[in-house]
Amino acid sequence: MYRAFTMVFFWSIFDGILTYILPLLISEQGFSKIEMGVILGSSSFAGAVFDVVVSKYLKTPHYRSLYANVFLLSFSFLGILYFGSTIWVFLLAMALWGIYWDFFHFANFDFISRALPQKEHTSAFGILGIFQSLGVLIAPILAGIVIGEVVNSKPFIISGVMLLLSLIVFVGLYKQSFKRKELPVIHDRSKSHWMREFRVWTAIVRQLAPVLVLTFLIYITEAFIWTIGPLIAESGQFGKFGGLLLVAYSFPTLIIGWFVGKIANRFGKKRTALYSFLIGSVVFSFFMFAQSPTQMIIVIGFASTFIGISFPALSGAYADYITETQSYEKEMQSVIDVFYNIGWILGPMLAGLLAQAFGNAQSFSILGVISVIMCFILILKMPKKIKLKI
Repeated sequence: MYRAFTMVFFWSIFDGILTYILPLLISEQGFSKIEMGVILGSSSFAGAVFDVVVSKYLKTPHYRSLYANVFLLSFSFLGILYFGSTIWVFLLAMALWGIYWDFFHFANFDFISRALPQKEHTSAFGILGIFQSLGVLIAPILAGIVIGEVVNSKPFIISGVMLLLSLIVFVGLYKQSFKRKELPVIHDRSKSHWMREFRVWTAIVRQLAPVLVLTFLIYITEAFIWTIGPLIAESGQFGKFGGLLLVAYSFPTLIIGWFVGKIANRFGKKRTALYSFLIGSVVFSFFMFAQSPTQMIIVIGFASTFIGISFPALSGAYADYITETQSYEKEMQSVIDVFYNIGWILGPMLAGLLAQAFGNAQSFSILGVISVIMCFILILKMPKKIKLKI
């Protein structure tokens, strides 16, 4: 298990560096914040379209092939983004970015569902979050140090090295997977038609609607952080240590991930995810009142402490649903990723719009208020127990 998590660690540094410099690269080419948001959001539009296609044609998803596709697309993304200067090149890079994140999510769910019993799912996602957050924590520090007045080739070189290290670990995981005893997963359904797929999707969305809306809110918040965060970090207030703002967002997960499983098992996965996200959103609503870099870091870190609980708790709930309905695994994963992608489509666009209209810091507070209102609605709508019937 830890071999896979080590692979995710190096891969997260690679992706975190490129995620950090993306808004800066796009801004350097003269695009406005609104245009930047549209370009970044297009990545998840490609991912959402991919979700619809993969739900029908990905017959036997296995983490070996899924992770392999992640690496193929990651190397392509790195190469294309390096030469990015026009909107069409950026859009192509964004499409690859959105699709490889879909493969990454599919692979993680499949790996944990196969390798571990249901009671360990939340803990596994918590530990996975630790390794992923550690990579994301290191990435902006490295990027912030090597970025000068403009983005040069150094961030691309560092991210490429990290991706290569991740690939080396994956080769070992790939070989080891054939020796590991895995939990049985059912994939023997007959080929279905589009109408049947549509009915399955509709049934999943109808029964999991409150949970899926929470997924959307979590990822729209993450999109805000990674769209506006680098612009604030590199605005001059932080100097060469602009990456610390994103570090403050990632660091709490390193600690939380070790005991989030116990919290979720005591209070329930859905309740843990919802109430922790609510508290984090309340904290975010005060971001506009932070006047200094230190105050900004404190607000981001405190909010992230609670939002960091909601990620693995919600992922653990989804892994449970996948285990309970194994013959519909790919449809379940696709529906989850559609809502993830909707968050990342609207998130950067809304971030760019609010930042251009009200300011970078104010946009965070507006998002926090909207999320708090939505959480109270979900508290009223969220059932205590969801038993999927498809």
